[in-house]
Formats: sequence, C-alpha cells, structure tokens
Amino acid sequence: MQNLKIKDIFNQVLNGASTGIVIGLIPSAILGALTRSWLSSPGILADFAGSIQAFQFAVPFLVGLFAALQLNMKGMEIAAMAGAAFLGSGAARLVDGAWALKGTGDLINTIITVFIAAIFIKLYNNRWQSLNIVILPLLGGILPGFIGRLILPLVSQLTLLLGQGIAHLTKIQPLIMAILIAIAFAIIIVTPLSSVAIAYAVSISGLAAGAANLGIVAVVFTFLYASSRVNSNGITFSLLFAGPKLFMANYLQNLKMTLPIVINAGVVGFFGYLFNIQGTTESAGFGITGLSGPINAYYFMDGNALVNILVLCLTYVVVPLAISIITHQTFTRMGIYDESIYIYHAPEH
Repeated sequence: MQNLKIKDIFNQVLNGASTGIVIGLIPSAILGALTRSWLSSPGILADFAGSIQAFQFAVPFLVGLFAALQLNMKGMEIAAMAGAAFLGSGAARLVDGAWALKGTGDLINTIITVFIAAIFIKLYNNRWQSLNIVILPLLGGILPGFIGRLILPLVSQLTLLLGQGIAHLTKIQPLIMAILIAIAFAIIIVTPLSSVAIAYAVSISGLAAGAANLGIVAVVFTFLYASSRVNSNGITFSLLFAGPKLFMANYLQNLKMTLPIVINAGVVGFFGYLFNIQGTTESAGFGITGLSGPINAYYFMDGNALVNILVLCLTYVVVPLAISIITHQTFTRMGIYDESIYIYHAPEH
C-alpha cells in the first residue's frame, strides 16, 4: 500500500481532518458572533454574515482535501476523497424530493469515510492510469461515500449518545465536570488532536462548552506569560491569534508543562462553574481567538450588562493570567522546570 501502514494512513487522515475542520470553522468562530445581528439587516451586511455561516458547509470537502494532501495524493485522487467526505458526512440530505444542506454533517462519520476512501485509493495505486478519470470517482468517491452513508445512522446515534452523556454528567455533577472538561481540552489543545473537531464530534454545549473554552484560555495565558519572559514580543503576541498549538512542539518535548496546564485549567474551570460561563459547540474549541468564547458566553448571561462584562473579564483574563503567573513562578523557583523550555524555535523549511 505504497509503503503506508493502516495506522499511518489513519494518523495522516486525522491530521488532515483537523486542519480542514479548523479552516472551515474558524471564520464563523471569529466573526460569527460579531456578525450574527447582521443577518436581520437588509443588503450587503446580511449577505456577508450569511457567507460566514455558509462557509461551514465546506468542512466535509476540506476534511477530504487536507487528508488527501497529507497522504501526498494528487489531482483526481484529491477530488475523489473530497467527494467521498461530502457524501459520508450526511450534510446533504434528501427531504421531500429535494436536496438540503444540514450544517457540517457528522464529522466522526466524515473522518471514517475519508479513511475508507484513502484505503481504497491506496489499494488501487493507479493501476490503470488511463482509466483514472472513470475509476477514481467511483472507487475513491462514490463507493466509500456510499459506505459512509450506510453507517451514518449508527455513527450519528453513538455521537449523539456521547454528547448526551456529557450533558447529563454536566447537569448532575456540574463542578466536577466543568473542571475535568477544562483540563481535558487544555491538554487536547497542545497535542496534534483538534479541540474544534472533538467539540463538534461530541456536540458539547452550555456549561460544558464554556468549560472547554476556558480550559483552552488557561493554556493561552500559561504560554503567554511564560513566553513573555523568554521570547520576543511578536512570538508572545501571536499566541492570541495562532493559539496554544504554536507551542505544541515545546510541550511534546517537555511534558513537565502538563503540571501548570492542569492546575491552571482546573482553577479557571472552577471559576467557569462559579459564574456559569456557557458556550456553544462552535465556540468550545477556539478559546479566546477572535473573542469567540467571551462573546458567545455573553449571550447566555442575564442581568446587568456592565456586571456581565466584568465577570467575563475576570474569568477570561484576570483569573487565567493570575494563576499562570503564580504557577510559573512557583514551579521555576522550585526547580521543577526551567523557563528555557518555553523558548520558541521556528520550524525550518
């Protein structure tokens, strides 16, 4: 299979899927909350806001595209993978004799479908290149896409049950779940896994989404303060836009960073529970990027607007920054790790 093992294909598909999901969803995460009110406005503003929302429909295509690129596919192979992803996502459904789009579809099923398509294409291995224009759309697109649609009801049901389970646990044990979810997403964001993809896969919302969002914010400030002591202002400032994944290599090479990350995320998650910070599936995996988290949280808040803004400033800035300073100073003085582990090394090209 072109010297690629099943495990390698799966890992490449996951990496590509993460990229596709983030690219497809980040415009809505950054601008969606800011432009939501424009949808009811006449003319060009409504069109622009609608375009931001509609861009999400491209997610299945982007997942297939970037997974194919990760696997070094070309031309028709890429097109077949993108088509299979769209079919398997279930985003397009036949309703009363007409096709209708329904959001991004089921992202877990999309990834499974892309994985199947990748295996089929690799097994085919361009055996009859003169017939590729006929074979690849059928073998790498229609067939895996059809298989994806067959398993879609089962996968969607499992996804729904997982999301309902998290929601149920959040209701009966809100404090514990808020802390655990904040810690979980804090760890996820500094690994190759996609926090956005996971948030969408399990469809978390409400307090769980708010906790996930705050967990990522905690990591941003953990790195922000540590970076400010050893890196240039440009590198530090870019964390607010690029997010914690900018320091993923540092983290994977220095797992001692897990200690402050877990503590900081746990503390911020507690304050999220204390002030009932909520969010949406769209905002859960993005942290503070584009102010997606605090803006969405604001829509869930009742009472005085000024008080609500102060609460958001406290939970999204003051608390994460304060606990980040405390843990960093404590652990460096105790000799648990050195500040140098936060020195950013740009990747070589």
